[in-house]
Amino acid sequence: MTVPHASAIPDPQRKIDLTTALQYGTAQGYPPLYSFLRQFTREHLHPNVPYLNGPDIILTNGNTDGLAKTLEALTNVWSEERDWIRERPGLLVEEFAFMNAVQAAKPRGVQVAPVKIDLEGMVPDGPGGLEDVLENWDDSKGKRPHLMYTVT
Repeated sequence: MTVPHASAIPDPQRKIDLTTALQYGTAQGYPPLYSFLRQFTREHLHPNVPYLNGPDIILTNGNTDGLAKTLEALTNVWSEERDWIRERPGLLVEEFAFMNAVQAAKPRGVQVAPVKIDLEGMVPDGPGGLEDVLENWDDSKGKRPHLMYTVT
């Protein structure tokens, strides 16, 4: 495949060339890539999503970048010296979570709570399972988690 230096295609959703690809561009990312992935997601991955105009996507530079942006959007930075413990956000993770996930949460002061897993993902009940972790949540470590990070 050859990518031309400049393209005469006026539609930015279809224009693929070095002149536009190497610019900072829009916050959504490279328009042809965003357009293709959004259409692919709507038609093949989630064709029955009931939202107006179907599902949307967010382009990131990978798992760690996406998780870091999600944590930034959905949590406030918590500091032991400055904030009440009752304000500390929580994050449920699989007991063998990627270290990058834990490392992205720690600087924000997020309480990381591991949940036991089996071959199908988080165990719903039993010792160390999701129900056990939530029912026996220790408020002295922060508020109950409102986020969950899972891969399986």
